[in-house]
Amino acid sequence: MRKLLLNSALFMAVTTASFSGLAAESASLSVTGTINPAACDVSLSSSSIALGYIAAASLKQALNTKTGNDVNLNVDCDAAAAIAVQTMDNRASTEMTVAEISDELQTSLPGITDVSFFGLGADTANNKIGVLLGITAATKDGVANSNLLRSTDKSSWTAKSGSPSSILSLAKNGYFALAADSSSTIPVAATKETYNIYSGIMLKQADRYPSGEAVELDGNVTLSVVYL
Repeated sequence: MRKLLLNSALFMAVTTASFSGLAAESASLSVTGTINPAACDVSLSSSSIALGYIAAASLKQALNTKTGNDVNLNVDCDAAAAIAVQTMDNRASTEMTVAEISDELQTSLPGITDVSFFGLGADTANNKIGVLLGITAATKDGVANSNLLRSTDKSSWTAKSGSPSSILSLAKNGYFALAADSSSTIPVAATKETYNIYSGIMLKQADRYPSGEAVELDGNVTLSVVYL
């Protein structure tokens, strides 16, 4: 029925274009699409990063850091393909900025910009909490690969590295991919890629949250495969 209604609407539109004021005797309909050489599936080793209960009394410093469980992102393709992963922040209204972090958490993070912070919800007084996600390791077709790329538009890529001691911060609404080697800035084709997603949570001092209230952490990020 949905297809029938769609076709009927198209016929009416073409008919209207043909006879409205007798301005045109024909109309064109374009058909677009892409046939991808490979199909890829994406999965996560865990659907959540669970921090459990955090005692307010333990938040004694201006900046209190917490780390949750690491999550593996797996991309499996039925043939070698150049792909990237897009990160979409579904809590964008509660993203902290570098300026807010400097003011409220009394810390500076050299080399990290606003684009690296993902929203983690807000309390009843609209206090925001920042979460910093990053990649600590990756593999290409089963072989370790630290040649990571990051982009905001899928056309221009910046070479980065990812390791436990050099975490690549993800960019909200951006893209990341793997390169063949450290000198390349072009995503490499692969059949299987894995990424270790690290979570670094930054919390404020307890007295910056409403007294006597439970503050619920509420982050949500969508990771999607895009074909290049």
